Amino acid sequence: MRLKHIALTASLLTPLALTAAGAGAEEKHDHDHEHRQHDAHVHGIAALNLALEGEEVHIELDSPAANIVGFEHAPSSEADHAAVDKAVATLKKGDQLFRFNNEAGCRMEKADVTSALLNDEHDDHGDKHSDDHDHEKKGEHEHEEHEGEETHSDIEAVYHFECDQPSKLKQVRIELFEAFPATERLNVQYVIESKQGAVELSAKDHIVKF
Repeated sequence: MRLKHIALTASLLTPLALTAAGAGAEEKHDHDHEHRQHDAHVHGIAALNLALEGEEVHIELDSPAANIVGFEHAPSSEADHAAVDKAVATLKKGDQLFRFNNEAGCRMEKADVTSALLNDEHDDHGDKHSDDHDHEKKGEHEHEEHEGEETHSDIEAVYHFECDQPSKLKQVRIELFEAFPATERLNVQYVIESKQGAVELSAKDHIVKF
């Protein structure tokens, strides 16, 4: 997942990488600072990377969980788990979330969704008694943590599309805003052959033109 992210954004981030060369210990500090800045403006904002490599289109979506499921804590109730399940099912329908112009003949081949929320949900299949006890302790800990600092969780989705006529790929209509209304802004970076760029999308302007 992380390696794919680096591969997709390498050409976009090369200038930054060159500038940062030799930064040493400052790199982690800058990353943490950037992460804190992202957290400070987390609700309503998501990021998307798109790259065309040959006949393949790779898309990465990184969004605060609050935009997708309405909360960022570990799911604990039936309603929480239902919200996560519904969100994952919707996210996996990449052919409905990303609509390329018909001439390109693009079709989704694979979609993967990852999140700490899913890991917590998976852990619920363990020993019931032990789980209840652990969840009670965890709940108390999270409550104390919530009083001091808000918990942040992300949901990431990676998509792989195959296009019959990649040279005819001219635009993609992104339907995330309709599927997840809490998403107010989407920061998109793209690399299409020799073209690269960035655009900010909203519910009223949700088409990326290459």
